[in-house]
Amino acid sequence: MTKIMIVPFSKLDSWEMNATLFQGTVFVEENHKKKLSSRDDQYSAVAHPGAMSQDLMSYWGYKFETLALLNEPWCSTSREYIDSREDQVVSNYAQYCSIVRTGFGKVKMIIGGEVDAVSDHKPEDKSQPINWVELKTSAIVRNERDQIKLERKLLKFWAQSFLLGVPKIVVGYRSQQGMLERLEELDTQMIPEKVRMNGKGLWDGQTCINFAASFLEWLRGVVTTDGVWRIQKREKVPFLEVFQIEETGHGDILSPAFVDWRTNGLPTQKLQNEGQHHPVAKEVDPT
Repeated sequence: MTKIMIVPFSKLDSWEMNATLFQGTVFVEENHKKKLSSRDDQYSAVAHPGAMSQDLMSYWGYKFETLALLNEPWCSTSREYIDSREDQVVSNYAQYCSIVRTGFGKVKMIIGGEVDAVSDHKPEDKSQPINWVELKTSAIVRNERDQIKLERKLLKFWAQSFLLGVPKIVVGYRSQQGMLERLEELDTQMIPEKVRMNGKGLWDGQTCINFAASFLEWLRGVVTTDGVWRIQKREKVPFLEVFQIEETGHGDILSPAFVDWRTNGLPTQKLQNEGQHHPVAKEVDPT
């Protein structure tokens, strides 16, 4: 959903999503084959002389997360573990999942997405807000070109965290050689104002929200039958294309188990993993 939100200001992006209708609800997910293909193309692209590879820069991001996070609260973590973080194996496997009930205009949505961390603890009362934190890295701003790159990154940082109800983003600014230079804590809600007042004004948050609201309401009027629909954003094309790719079924968007559950109800036998993992749900006002 982040990608849809930022379409008015992301002409160079290229991506695809799939959508299907089931029991009156439109389900949308990213086209994973396209995502993997685009990632492979990005990693295999020849870098400019002296530039670091995409693989290496991705590693820097995961290394930053490893250094910044603990598996348990500070008071429950041993000094030995804290001091050994630099030697920890880098992994992007561990993560939280935030499930948010929200809406744009007349469209009500449930969105699920990955979140990096919690700044203190998750409240036992599920109605209370969670102090989610998203971790990002970016190159130190040295000139006007770097400032433009940063503002474009901030658009994606903001949209992702805004949708999932993440109140704070911690950005680690690195040198061209990958050395951490400084940290900055950003209030998610204030990023659009920060860009408007102190930056180049390359994007506007309200425009993103208005576009998402209009597009989703329009999409609901297009995806009205069974089958699979493709939502496509082509590089350098400033609009979205929607067309049907399968006339029946739900493709890989909905699993047979999910369809059976929604059709026939919950099984009487308890799930084996019941109680092991519970995503956190909360409401977010997109306005």
